[in-house]
Amino acid sequence: MDEIIRLLEKLNFSKTEAAVYIDLLKNSSSNGYKIAKNLNISRSSVYSTLDNLYKKGVIFLVPGDSQVYKAENPSVLMEKIKKEFNETTDLLTNKLKDLETCDVEERYINIVGYDNVTLKIKQLLLEAKKEVYINTDINLIRFQDELSKIAERGVRIIVFSFKNQVLDDIPIEIYTHSNLKCEGKETRMMLVIDCEKTLVADRGPHREEFLGVFTDNILLASIVSEHIHNDIYILKLKELHGENLINNDIKLNSILENR
Repeated sequence: MDEIIRLLEKLNFSKTEAAVYIDLLKNSSSNGYKIAKNLNISRSSVYSTLDNLYKKGVIFLVPGDSQVYKAENPSVLMEKIKKEFNETTDLLTNKLKDLETCDVEERYINIVGYDNVTLKIKQLLLEAKKEVYINTDINLIRFQDELSKIAERGVRIIVFSFKNQVLDDIPIEIYTHSNLKCEGKETRMMLVIDCEKTLVADRGPHREEFLGVFTDNILLASIVSEHIHNDIYILKLKELHGENLINNDIKLNSILENR
């Protein structure tokens, strides 16, 4: 009896509702007076409970002049509850997805530590559907399995790096601006997935620990994507004209340039 009441409570029955329903099942049919006497609780509480159960479809009135109630067949009742539960969860799932979509551009997640950064990179790479942009001096061998899997799915992978990158048998577009100072060091990762998700991380000159930020913000994805494209454009122009076009004539003498 106590176990049945506990189980019914998990199905959103109050303790009194569960007791009244069980009493009606045991006695085939009954009225409020008899139920109150059997359960040793007040008639007002029983009448209120009977009204709630009737509205929920858990019990029904026996045709006639007196207020006699009968419990719904347990199998039929459980099917009703299952149906209502499934309909509610399906509706709630869609409503929650709508909320998540509305809030998706507001998420910013800080990531601390090289291992955590690389794990997040691997996760994001596997989520790619169309295009991946990368600007890094991290050896891409670390992500060979993930890059291979998404390349097999037809995802286009575009990479700009100051380090020579060698990934055999994976169709990646790699643009390398070789810098001997960067060889052997791993200091930066800029990653954009499908122009929607972005991860930026680095290790500063006076900070050995990697720090990164992940976001679904579309604006930041666009800014980082433009940055990576511009790096590639400048490299192509240098190769086309045989000289570095970023000279003192066009520099701004800004804080960024003088770092």
